[in-house]
Amino acid sequence: MQSLLTPFETYMLLDETPSHPMEFFYRLRFDGPLDPGSVNDAAARAVARHPLLGSRIEWGRAARPRFLPLEQRRIAAEIIQTATVAECESLPRIPPLDLSAGPLVRIVAVAGPQIDGNPSGPREIIAQFHHVACDGLGALAFLADLLELIASNLLDRAPDLEPIDPSRLARRGRYGLDAWKLLRSLPAQARGLEGVWKFIRHRPGRFPPDLGATGVARELAAVSSAYSNVEAAALRRAAAAAGLSLNEIATAALFTALAAEVLSPASAGGTAEVIRLSIPMNLRQAADRRMPAANVVSMIFLDRTAAQIADREGLLRSIHEEMQLIKDNGLGMTFIHTLAAARCGPGGIAALVRSRSTAATALFTNLGRIFRRADRRLAREGRTATVSLGPVRLVAVDGFAPLRRGTPLAMAAIEYGGSLGFTIRFDPTVISGERARRIRDGFDAAMRRSLVGLRAEAVV
Repeated sequence: MQSLLTPFETYMLLDETPSHPMEFFYRLRFDGPLDPGSVNDAAARAVARHPLLGSRIEWGRAARPRFLPLEQRRIAAEIIQTATVAECESLPRIPPLDLSAGPLVRIVAVAGPQIDGNPSGPREIIAQFHHVACDGLGALAFLADLLELIASNLLDRAPDLEPIDPSRLARRGRYGLDAWKLLRSLPAQARGLEGVWKFIRHRPGRFPPDLGATGVARELAAVSSAYSNVEAAALRRAAAAAGLSLNEIATAALFTALAAEVLSPASAGGTAEVIRLSIPMNLRQAADRRMPAANVVSMIFLDRTAAQIADREGLLRSIHEEMQLIKDNGLGMTFIHTLAAARCGPGGIAALVRSRSTAATALFTNLGRIFRRADRRLAREGRTATVSLGPVRLVAVDGFAPLRRGTPLAMAAIEYGGSLGFTIRFDPTVISGERARRIRDGFDAAMRRSLVGLRAEAVV
């Protein structure tokens, strides 16, 4: 299947640099060793279900970039055999994907040190995706297939896979809009002009480089925090009692943690410098459930000054109101319309990419509850469900969002098995590990303060 890139996919292609490839990762950890042969076979079969991942990008000077399928090429998982337990637990260096050669996904299985001279099976899978081919939710659909295919190999049974319709990829850039729906949406889209004006007028705060920051930008440098199923449930109840979402509470906490590290004290005096969060917005509709991995996503941008962030109650309220305005008026499409218009203008989307070195201070993506089909019986009984691969269970999943040049920090939230995890990926050439941990700790402190404050409001 040959397919021209949509405006969003073109933006993902143009918005990368050699030091900052537009790639993201998932890390899956298991409580026992996997069979390498089963992982290899499952990787090839899973890619076959998701055509864009099994493609390469062709881009001539006079032509628009397009996906070209790889001909009769099996996708094999790469096995990394580590020498020590510490090395196994650290994040390996993984080279960027080759867009011109493909494929646009790589599966790396990490095995522990040898035991009694015998190789140990992999206990970890790291999946690398290029954003030109799919978004975070599309990648999770691919990983759900991969896990089910591994399980079917280990248990010698037929795989139980969700139905999939590759023909739906032809509509991935239309977002369910026909000409009539597009015309009807224009009055509501006018509400987005205020956001565009703020985007132009405000100056996103940038991280001053740390003297202790060393390394390579594309390395998987990250810190994380985890909330147990009890803590996550308490946060969700407190948010619901206050008429908020857990996502809004986390957004406010990230604003608070970043302000302490990025905004200067002088910025509290009403300057145009802001913390700007770039937030992916899922645009999938019910009919897209059968679409293979793809980009069906947009971006929104939230700006807050130091004074707005300092007002904790006002910050939460303003985030809730702005998110509600975006949902009510379909303003998640504003970025998509902007890209479509830019493609028709002088210089195309490339001119839009070049216009700003720093589009946002940080990125925050909430991927929600993942792998919900893991154990249907447990889910029906209201008990915690995790993915079982026969004798082995998937115990933890971390997401590493892409880092853009000028945006050296990205946080991803994932809820799996009832627990809630936040992974902060950072550019080690700009942010030191010490500063990343300080931001993580500031985020956790703001989350705890919100929980206490929301409980107090609920009591009152």
